[in-house]
Amino acid sequence: MTDESASVAPCTDEQDPSDTRAESVENVIERARNGLHEGKVSVRDVVEALGRASFAPLLLVPALVVVTPASGIPLLSSICGISIALIAIQMLFGRAHVWLPDWIMRRSIPEARLAKAFDWLTPIARFLDRITRVRLRALVERPFLLVPQLLAFLSGAVMPLLEVLPFTSSMLGATVSLLAVGMVTRDGLLVVMGVLVIVATGITGYSLVTSDAVAATAGAVAKTAGTMAGH
Repeated sequence: MTDESASVAPCTDEQDPSDTRAESVENVIERARNGLHEGKVSVRDVVEALGRASFAPLLLVPALVVVTPASGIPLLSSICGISIALIAIQMLFGRAHVWLPDWIMRRSIPEARLAKAFDWLTPIARFLDRITRVRLRALVERPFLLVPQLLAFLSGAVMPLLEVLPFTSSMLGATVSLLAVGMVTRDGLLVVMGVLVIVATGITGYSLVTSDAVAATAGAVAKTAGTMAGH
């Protein structure tokens, strides 16, 4: 990714959150696509195309991009993860508009790579739009909404730390995408699925780490005992 200066375009307002269906996933992708232009496309271009008040779509787009082949671009997963974390924490605190630091807003990638990523996502977005609907709406409203927002923040925060491990950022991005799609489409079932996947992943990871630690400790004890027996 490279640095690029970009002028700030007028902000657009997010659809009223009281609407029964805020937006389709495909429409979010198309709105983000409006930020594309010839040459380099900056984070600022995409943010302004979606609108600084559109928290759920702004959370969804970087999470989806991390799942695409574009995630192979160096540092892209880290930039997307930091963006996810910053957007999610601002959702938790109830900010009216998204703020991202200038060094993130100026990051850019070639238009062709991002356009290809959006093309790759479009059929997936259409599929998600077919299977989602307004249900369990209480889970996408406060206070229950704080849980997926917090989990999205934690997932985004660890992405930069896991970039060196293959597929881990993409797996986290897919999970955050579930949460964000649920928020965008007011589908509480997807939010529940996303929460369960994150919790299961966390438990599995913790179990693997602790089991490795126990195995290492047991091995060290056995080695020490063998050495003592030899004497």
